[in-house]
Amino acid sequence: MFELLRFVPKSHLSHAAGWLMHKQLPGPLARWSVRAFASKFGIDVAASARPLESYRSIGEFFTRDLKPGLRPIESDFVSPCDALLRNFGTVQYGRIEQVKGRDYSLSQFLGGDGIADSFDGGSFFNFYLSPRDYHHVHAPVTGDVVRSVVIPGWLWPVNDWSIANVDGLFAVNERVVTYLRSRFGLVAVVMIGATNVGRMTVTYDSFVTNSRPRLRELRWMDYGSPTTLRAGDRLGTFHMGSSVVVLARKGIIASDRIAVRAPSPMLYGRRLLND
Repeated sequence: MFELLRFVPKSHLSHAAGWLMHKQLPGPLARWSVRAFASKFGIDVAASARPLESYRSIGEFFTRDLKPGLRPIESDFVSPCDALLRNFGTVQYGRIEQVKGRDYSLSQFLGGDGIADSFDGGSFFNFYLSPRDYHHVHAPVTGDVVRSVVIPGWLWPVNDWSIANVDGLFAVNERVVTYLRSRFGLVAVVMIGATNVGRMTVTYDSFVTNSRPRLRELRWMDYGSPTTLRAGDRLGTFHMGSSVVVLARKGIIASDRIAVRAPSPMLYGRRLLND
């Protein structure tokens, strides 16, 4: 399976899948497609801000908003997404645990950014968004967006098989790093692309990843007039399911303050740390 997937043109496949997902359909076909998609993945349609009949494509439904008030922000360091918290822990010797027995390079993960060293010895939280989940990503802390990095890469699936079998998966897939300057110091929120999830957008900038799969390059943006996001504010969007990793610097998060266990399902806004 690994060798077969290696030769699949995953970026072009994801670009085409995104086009199909967002193609507007005639009313009856759109309603049938959205209902079938919601049923297949067991999506909680009651949480959607709009009735299913109002969506004109699966992609529009996939990036749906939730009804107001469904996700209270419980503290000042919270889950950034509705997802499975796969694991969390300490960045050790410049390596982040992918799964037991496999890890990946912190520096490579952050695109070779010199800032990476400051997260060595710090904390990480790894979240997996399945197709059934709400796919907007929110700020885990209140802070200013001071830098972003768009890192081109592969678009391997991020399912359990890939996690267990693809070395350095998160450090080779396409990703977007957002740096927030906060009272917790610098916090990194990393959105990781996957097969059929090449398209990622953010609220504080106009770029769209994988919009032109042949023309992808490493891009660094420093913001002289940074956007301020409060904990729980929308930060970005996946246009299919994928993963998010949150990083905090060494000495910021004591292990006895962590309020969650892994693996466990999470909702955005749920506290990650005890006060």
